[in-house]
Parts: sequence; C-alpha cells; structure tokens
Amino acid sequence: MSTPYQRIEGHEQVLRAFGYWPDFHDAEVRSLLMDRNTRLFDDVVANARIEVCLHAFEWTRDAQPCFNHHLVQLRFHYACDLALEGLNHQNAILEFKVEDYAFPPDAPVGFRITFVPAHGLSGSFSAAGAEVLSVLPCDEQGEPRQRVEPAAAPNGGPATPLGKSSVTEGPPSVS
Repeated sequence: MSTPYQRIEGHEQVLRAFGYWPDFHDAEVRSLLMDRNTRLFDDVVANARIEVCLHAFEWTRDAQPCFNHHLVQLRFHYACDLALEGLNHQNAILEFKVEDYAFPPDAPVGFRITFVPAHGLSGSFSAAGAEVLSVLPCDEQGEPRQRVEPAAAPNGGPATPLGKSSVTEGPPSVS
C-alpha cells in the first residue's frame, strides 16, 4: 500500500533532495497561487489549480548534521473545498499534510492538503491530482542558490574554453 505522497507526479525530486518525504516542519509558505483559467491545449481549459512554494529545511543525516534548504514547488489540479486564513509576512507551518481524499464514487482517490499553522497561514483544500514542479537548493533565507555556468572555474581562475571561443583565461584568482 502506497502513502499519498507517492501518487504525486515527480515526488522523486523531493526524495532526492532530502533522502525521504519530509513533513515540512517549520517550512515557510513562500507563495500560494490559485488559478482557475489554465489553458491546457486548444480550447480546453483546466479546472481550478493551486501552486504552493515551500521553503523547506531538514536536518541532514550526516555525522555532522546541518540544515538542507530547498524551495519545493508543487501544483495541485482540480482543486476544491478551499479554506484558508491568516496569510501574512511569514507563514511558517508545523506540517504540510498530504492525505488521501475520497472523491465521488468511481473517481480516483485524490488528495487532502492541510497547512498546519505555526505562524500565519492555515487551512486546507482538496485536489484530484498533484505534481512536483521543482525542487531547488536555496540559502537560509529561501533565495535560490546561484547557478554555475558550464566550464566556469570555481574560484574565478582560468575557465575551460567553450566551443570556438578564443578566451583562455579568466580574472585573476583570489586565494
């Protein structure tokens, strides 16, 4: 028998980032988007959807544990039964619950999502489907980490030339 998060498309991204599916204790809800007019293709418009971005940080299980910070963005399809309150400047949660939800007979099992509040946002909604949009490493403030350019030197020293570039040196290294 699977747990509800295993039915979220792309949940493996979260497992790779943290090593397990976290309960998102002390995570911060960075953004919450509700959309009722998403065009899928041609003239087909999807039902209501909700996107949530969480700044999650979990202790690593290393010999010297440290926080592992990631922005986890999820999208829920065919959202309904929405009840939210308390949105403010921080929106820390004790838990982001993902539970089974029984839709009408003959419909696949959906999800019941609950924001268990610590400070700010609380509430819940139901959805027929869900997917992980992205899991990005971030800093302690929840800002995405800088992307490294291909072939860039780690300390600003000489870089590996790309393609037919005639540039063979970078700025002087600072050590």
